[in-house]
Amino acid sequence: MIVVQRALVGLVVVVASVFGFADKPTGVTIKGVHLCCGSCSSGAQAALQDVKGIAKIGIDRNTKLISFDADSKDAANAALKALAEDGFYGTATFGKEELKWPDSGAKKGEKVPTIVIEGVHLCCGSCVTGVKEALEKVAGASEIDVDRNAEKVTLKGKEMDEVAVIAALNKGGFFGTIQHEEKKK
Repeated sequence: MIVVQRALVGLVVVVASVFGFADKPTGVTIKGVHLCCGSCSSGAQAALQDVKGIAKIGIDRNTKLISFDADSKDAANAALKALAEDGFYGTATFGKEELKWPDSGAKKGEKVPTIVIEGVHLCCGSCVTGVKEALEKVAGASEIDVDRNAEKVTLKGKEMDEVAVIAALNKGGFFGTIQHEEKKK
């Protein structure tokens, strides 16, 4: 009897997957994203619109929340990658599971006098202010230069920790990648 029940359960799973009933979309929520204006919202929407496997995109500037349904964890991660490429960041969950963002290039234990971060979302003056406020308390930072057109932030100071800089930027709702100079031989 148990063998027959297992066979039936297996058959139901196969039939459900063939007809698309096996997996229902899972909700993805991204909290704490810097969404200060309509251009930020439009930018996040544009980043997500062509990601395969996601639907029902919602962007709420008041709560700084992005939400959507994802057909799979791979689709959810593809959406995070698209948002990161456009300079957005937040705490992301797939159902109840926390998702990891793409690598920022920050090297653990790396302390440097200059850090260049590229790909930061900087559509308006409020974004520039948000980035500066997020980074002004970084230990060792004495100068913050934000180039809106190049979507680039340069920090100068003494012994700044790359991981701490990216953590501060992320806390402000922004993503960016650290650009390391190639060492000459």
